[in-house]
Amino acid sequence: MGNVPKKQHYVPQFLLKNWSQGNKKRIFVFDKKSNKSFPSSVKNIAHENNFYEDEILGYENNTEIKLSGLEGDAAPIISKILSEGTIKNLTESEHKLLCLFSSVQLLRTNNTREFLEEFNEILSEKIQDWGGDPNTQVENLFNMSKEEVKSSSIGMLNTLPTELVGNFIDKELSLLKAPPNSSFYISDHPIIKHNHFPREHRGNLGIGLYGIEIYFPISPQYCLSFLCSDVATELKQSVMNHQAAKMLGIAKQQDISEAETMVQCFKNKTPFNVSPSHMDFSNSSQVINSTRFVYSANSDFSLAFDMLKTNPEIATQPKVVDGSKVF
Repeated sequence: MGNVPKKQHYVPQFLLKNWSQGNKKRIFVFDKKSNKSFPSSVKNIAHENNFYEDEILGYENNTEIKLSGLEGDAAPIISKILSEGTIKNLTESEHKLLCLFSSVQLLRTNNTREFLEEFNEILSEKIQDWGGDPNTQVENLFNMSKEEVKSSSIGMLNTLPTELVGNFIDKELSLLKAPPNSSFYISDHPIIKHNHFPREHRGNLGIGLYGIEIYFPISPQYCLSFLCSDVATELKQSVMNHQAAKMLGIAKQQDISEAETMVQCFKNKTPFNVSPSHMDFSNSSQVINSTRFVYSANSDFSLAFDMLKTNPEIATQPKVVDGSKVF
């Protein structure tokens, strides 16, 4: 236990090092709460002292040890992807371990703790608005302290990934490549979820839901993409139908070249070269979904600065939206 570091990272150092540059191996940081940027070393970002120590559950330093072991297994897989520039040579076991690593990364950041804290506060306030006492009148609900929120998040980290990993495995894994002179941001909460298909009055970002897309940058040039398998199947079928109609001379006049390229990348496990607009989407998503810090291989945070200038609420927006105040 004495060898466990006090400074515990919630984004692995081996991953952040892919963004470090120059002789001093500096990474650039944007702080959206202070609206400032600065260079740093990897060891001094994306961490808190004793972040995974849990006095309530009694895990002590076991969580940090397990995370270090997982990182040790995942690092050579990600290094293999980056050196080869493709995912086509991943073995089945490497694919599964990559999915486990991604599911753990989804849960190991401060984002989980902020979500739990805000959800608990909103629920407690609603019960009080209805004339109840959340501490005595609702089973298994109480106002959580900071330490209890921390304990709950660590408990989730130790149990939920084994339930979530199947959702990652079932998705269509692909590799996205940044266009020339562009690079992916990463942040203190790097797993991004997106869904083009809304569910009226309900959330649509559950990782098992139809249409969900999950993005995980692994270097300035490459980003992992986990696409809903149903959507991927429908896209493949749509391309096949169009190509068949084209052969018969009955195809509609429409440009499906991007869809055809994407399907080809699915088939061959080759990188999909994303457009500048997709890069803006990816990097703006990192800014929006970060808890506080965004990281880059260079000092150009013009996109982040522009976003904060136009929408300053991004710096402090809550993780949980009270639906009763929307309708």
